[in-house]
Amino acid sequence: MGIIKRIFLLVAGVGQILAIILLFINLKAAVIFYLVYILLIVGIVILLLIERIKEKEEDDRNDYRNY
Repeated sequence: MGIIKRIFLLVAGVGQILAIILLFINLKAAVIFYLVYILLIVGIVILLLIERIKEKEEDDRNDYRNY
């Protein structure tokens, strides 16, 4: 899961810089890159939520406070 997050963050960062440059060159391509950037950010948020849910379930399984 960590490698996927790193790839998403790297592509999102490069895509953001490329989209800013493309605003001056080709507006249609810049809009497409911004849409891809938004999808990558949504993907990162979903991955983080899934990871947090898994951590919460693991914490619940290893909860020994009642002993």
